Amino acid sequence: MKRFIALATTGASVVVLLAGCSALHLGAGGPPGMKVVGKSNYCGTASQASEVHYFANVDDYQDWIDYRDINDLNAKGAQDRGVVLVEMGQRPTGGYNLRLLSRKTKIKGDTLDMVVDWHAPRLDAAVSQAMSTQCIAVRLPQGSYSNVRVTDQIGNQRGEFNISQPNAS
Repeated sequence: MKRFIALATTGASVVVLLAGCSALHLGAGGPPGMKVVGKSNYCGTASQASEVHYFANVDDYQDWIDYRDINDLNAKGAQDRGVVLVEMGQRPTGGYNLRLLSRKTKIKGDTLDMVVDWHAPRLDAAVSQAMSTQCIAVRLPQGSYSNVRVTDQIGNQRGEFNISQPNAS
């Protein structure tokens, strides 16, 4: 009976510890303040090429959203630091997905290396036969950097840009 109580107490402690980490966002990885603030399956991309856009202010980002007529995105999470918008480009079917890999995203020197999981469906996957144009919007993190480089999970560079005024911590 004592062993069961000790085991139950230890198990409860682990659950409480994990819940605390989740609530405090500990272990989320990545630079502080970085957050996905929008995602859409249809971003109105005109070509198959991937693109990375930087919007330094909310008004420019909202103008882009309005021009593309994207109902899934809005500029309210983009205040202060600016937004990086990563577009996958036109894809012939469903099953494609973009996801920020915050644990792999790091600030090295004056460069923010942002890593995105660029997922394509398997060749034999059952997918919808409708064109998709995935994109994600990421609020830039706190830190001192003036360059941003976006790569996929295997190191292919998807875009790069300079920020005229580095973000201060």
